[in-house]
This record gives sequence, C-alpha cells and structure tokens, in this order.
Amino acid sequence: MTVFESLLNHDFIHTGRRRTPDGQGGWPIDEIDLGTVKGRIRPASSSEREVAMLEERVITHVFYCLANEDIVRGDHLSYGGLTVEVEGKREPSKAGEHLEIDCRERQPEQSREEEGS
Repeated sequence: MTVFESLLNHDFIHTGRRRTPDGQGGWPIDEIDLGTVKGRIRPASSSEREVAMLEERVITHVFYCLANEDIVRGDHLSYGGLTVEVEGKREPSKAGEHLEIDCRERQPEQSREEEGS
C-alpha cells in the first residue's frame, strides 16, 4: 500500500447515469449503482472556487481517489449524508497515481406531504 492509498479513508457509494432506448426514439435516463470507491474528500478552497467560476463551473469539494477508478462527469459520490456530483477530473502527477476530482454538493430534494391526507 502506498502512502497515498493510506490517506483514502472512506468508501463512497458511486452512482452514474444510464441511457436506455425506449423503442420509440427516446432515451430515458436512470441512475445505476456502480459500486464503491475508496477515497477522500475535502471542501474546495476559495482560490479553487474562483478558478472554477472563471471556467463557468461551480465546485464545493475536491475528491481524491486512485487513478484507475472509472469516474466521469455527472457521476455521484455519497458518504455519510454528503452527496456530490462530479464536475471534472484531473490527474495532477501524470504518473498514474491518483485523480483529483472537482465536485459540487447535491442536497437531496425534500417532499412535503399534502395536508389533510
């Protein structure tokens, strides 16, 4: 185990989108479970947020994982009540070691029950 791998302290639930033909020309999209990813997450710094804004993106967190993980833009990563959506990824070392993935926090939708039901 490398020093970097020892820093990956949580198992994140990894979900992604799947498009399937409906036979009538449409492509419904559903979310599928892609397993778990060992990783680490931290809040994005103010300078990282500013750079993202210049690129017309919003990021709230940076996720770290091994470089061999199949994570793409639009995927969701969840752990302990936090869910983030992948905005973009980079391999800073270019050595096949790890990925830094820019993410945006997604808060779950709340529904209200109709009164009097």
